[in-house]
Amino acid sequence: LVRQAALVGRGGLGDLALYQGKFREGAQILEKGAAVDLVAKKPDAAADKFLMLSYANLSGGDKTSAIAAAERALANSQSAKTRFLAARTFVEVGDMARAKKLAESLGSELQAEPQAYAKLILGEVALKDRNSRAAIQLFNEAKGLMDNWLAHFDLGRAYLDAGAFTEADSEFDLCISRRGETLELFMDDVPTYSYLPPVYYDQGRDREGLKSPGFGDSYRTYLGIRGTSTEDPLVSELRSRVGK
Repeated sequence: LVRQAALVGRGGLGDLALYQGKFREGAQILEKGAAVDLVAKKPDAAADKFLMLSYANLSGGDKTSAIAAAERALANSQSAKTRFLAARTFVEVGDMARAKKLAESLGSELQAEPQAYAKLILGEVALKDRNSRAAIQLFNEAKGLMDNWLAHFDLGRAYLDAGAFTEADSEFDLCISRRGETLELFMDDVPTYSYLPPVYYDQGRDREGLKSPGFGDSYRTYLGIRGTSTEDPLVSELRSRVGK
């Protein structure tokens, strides 16, 4: 309970709002928190909130604000985590040149962690380019360097894109069995539980591909988390698909 309270005090309320699909509310909380951190001269803490703000804006479909938040994160921190998550934003908005530049900087470092982040970024670029084979190879290489939750999630999406439904299902199952890791993906007291819900959506898509009769259970789990959201475009889609 003490640990949970600490996490709430460090951006947990913003993360909880994102987890529930309340993207605007989460963005407001995170923006205010970052402003407080900047006044307190805590640039790394502010960068963490700007990164989550970028994620919130992406989730809500506001690419322009997502880019601005990622840039503000980089202006306050050049940590490996900051460069990695900012690069993921740049990939999502289609700015592959900036993403690759950040990947290059991470890949030039000696430690396994930034090297793994570099491969994850390049794998995301390949996936956006519809080159699922290259993405799978890069994600597996990243996993070999650092067996973290995001590597398995990315690998599952790449297998899904390639139509390798059985392999994708194994990766998504692993993500769900290891969902406790999403409470704090980077082990730095910054909550990241809002990264979990998309796994259930992708698992549902994958199990539809497998012709599994229980594919709707994954969608219902997603709706159980974000079903009250008025901002998440997936909610209405999934309601129609599972008749809920």
